Amino acid sequence: METTETTRESEDRAEARYKRLRSGPHRMTPEQVAANQRARLEAAMIEAVARHGYAAVTLRELVGLAGVSKQTFYQHFESKQDCFLATFDAIVTEALKRVGGAYRAQTKGDFRERLLAALHAFMDLVVQAPEAAALVGVESLTLGSAGVGHRERGSEPFEEMVKQSFQHSRSRIDVSETMVRAVVGGWRGVVYHRLRDGREGELPGLVPELVDWALCYQRRPSAALNAAVRGVEDPVRVAVEDRSPVPLSEPASSKRSRAELTQRERILRGAAQVVVDKGYDALSIPTISAAAGTSNQTFYEHFESKRDAFLAAFDLTASSALRYCAAAFAAGEGRPEAVGTAIRGLLDYISTHELFARLAFFEVPTAGPVALDRADETLKAFNAYLRPPLAPEGIGGPVSDVVMEAIGTGTWVVLQYEIAHGRREQIADVGPDLCAVALAPFAAANRR
Repeated sequence: METTETTRESEDRAEARYKRLRSGPHRMTPEQVAANQRARLEAAMIEAVARHGYAAVTLRELVGLAGVSKQTFYQHFESKQDCFLATFDAIVTEALKRVGGAYRAQTKGDFRERLLAALHAFMDLVVQAPEAAALVGVESLTLGSAGVGHRERGSEPFEEMVKQSFQHSRSRIDVSETMVRAVVGGWRGVVYHRLRDGREGELPGLVPELVDWALCYQRRPSAALNAAVRGVEDPVRVAVEDRSPVPLSEPASSKRSRAELTQRERILRGAAQVVVDKGYDALSIPTISAAAGTSNQTFYEHFESKRDAFLAAFDLTASSALRYCAAAFAAGEGRPEAVGTAIRGLLDYISTHELFARLAFFEVPTAGPVALDRADETLKAFNAYLRPPLAPEGIGGPVSDVVMEAIGTGTWVVLQYEIAHGRREQIADVGPDLCAVALAPFAAANRR
């Protein structure tokens, strides 16, 4: 009985998702036919991605699910990626209608109530349609740079709602666009992690905490925050043991690399350079070997697959950046400045290491779920330096793991935005705002 009911539910969802147009005397216009075909293809993309991820989706699968021909597919979309991004935009547009409507409909109460209504509407949508939400919040990351602009445009209306809420509050403390971007990015991160873990049902219950976290940024800065800002304003001068005398930017097959690096090290660098220059889709054993100046046989003496080599290359660059941040954090000697110096250390590293910046903020997720896990682990490691080093009575109250998760992801989103918009070498300019993102919640917790 249970199996029959499950089958019927599946069939009902399929019927709703791939609704065919009626035939007969009341024919639809060509525009209506085209809209129906396009909607069915977008629904097919949602289902196929939910089954096995974007990378494994095929054109044959899409047209089969949608019940159209390949010729019809190409009448609407240029490629699989084009179909994915159009589906992304359609999902976001529909979500914004619901969320914006909830925000505007809340005429009673203050600005906090309006944000609560909007975020509740969004979280409810995620719970109701987790497959569509995962396409937007998780799978879009696997497109690398190609998905960044769409995520930014999808976030802009949410950022506008947060800005409007701040403008209607009684506080006269300005909240910068960078901090607003971090807030919305932090919300996205909380959704992302729960979708990946199958815990999206928790999201509606987190709404009050996430709204209060956002609103804590319109309070006067604490003494600890001011100290951290002083720490972030000057370049970090720390001595970090470099495990390789050859800069990561050096071509893996150069004369210097051949003389001073092992074959394994050259393969790692070659893999990273191929992905940064041409994207993960262009990565293969021959392209790695060519970039490293080694043979395919030599590659297999060190790695089993191109993904193994690529992830090891990312680990190499990330561990180097983490060592630099750790040294910068330690230079703060347990004072509030430690958070500022750690942030400045990361910013300085990003500004001088383009390979790490491209891998960490754009290319790693393109290698699939295992790579997403690796990126999450790296973010958690960096997150440790966003907690103040002093005891709670010295810098503020305790902050929940959910808020720390939002702080870390929000910081990452801000950094990605700056790099994507050509400001990698000037990225230290966002340092003071990132200090506020990291420390304001601790001071707010102390005031409760």
